[in-house]
Amino acid sequence: MPVYSADAIVIRSREYGESDRLITLFSREKGKIEAVAKGVRKPKSTQRGGTQLFTYADFLLYRGKTLDTVSQAQPKENFIHLWDDFDRTIAASGITELLDVSTIKEQPEPEAFTLTLSFLFLLKHLDPYIAQASYSLRLMHLLGYLPALDRCAECGRDLKGEQAFLSAEAGGLLCAACKNNRPVKTLNPGSLAIMGQLLGAELKILDRLRWNKKTKEEILGCLCIYCEEKFERKLQAWRQGSELWT
Repeated sequence: MPVYSADAIVIRSREYGESDRLITLFSREKGKIEAVAKGVRKPKSTQRGGTQLFTYADFLLYRGKTLDTVSQAQPKENFIHLWDDFDRTIAASGITELLDVSTIKEQPEPEAFTLTLSFLFLLKHLDPYIAQASYSLRLMHLLGYLPALDRCAECGRDLKGEQAFLSAEAGGLLCAACKNNRPVKTLNPGSLAIMGQLLGAELKILDRLRWNKKTKEEILGCLCIYCEEKFERKLQAWRQGSELWT
């Protein structure tokens, strides 16, 4: 149909032409959508607030041959808390960036939509990097990309309580005997235990989790490298955030 509606989150926004923006939406019904928001960089644009990054809104769009066009955008939530704190801005950027690179255009993923919306709200009070790590593990699990976190991907050895090595090439964790000379990222037993909690704990108790600087750097660093190699894309927001983890 030439005109359609979408209940969606703005997950990417960049300048387009003299006064437009090219935005990527992630919608409940249609998955990822790319559309042009015409004239929204003009100061008097009535759609400016509805097309900003992280905004959750009701959109009305026109179907185009190559790109769709935003006709209306009625904001439901602007997530002001994501702009009031630099760490929260970076974590939210990491969340939406990973959603963008891990999903295919116009393939509905309603559970991924709900997960993303939930974590944008959770970022109001949750440690931003715990939120980013937990979201990433849950999204990867939901989309089928997360390796087992308790055993070696090659020999099947139980890694509980042991140091493990994450390898994108091997598609998961390796034990010391199987890692050989492959490029890997080290995960200590404490980090693996925290990852299990970040993945499996109820959302309402995530704010009880605590980690030290070394564990945070280890987990986020491993997730960044693994996702970059898995999706063959550099994660710019994650790279920017790494300056804050270390």
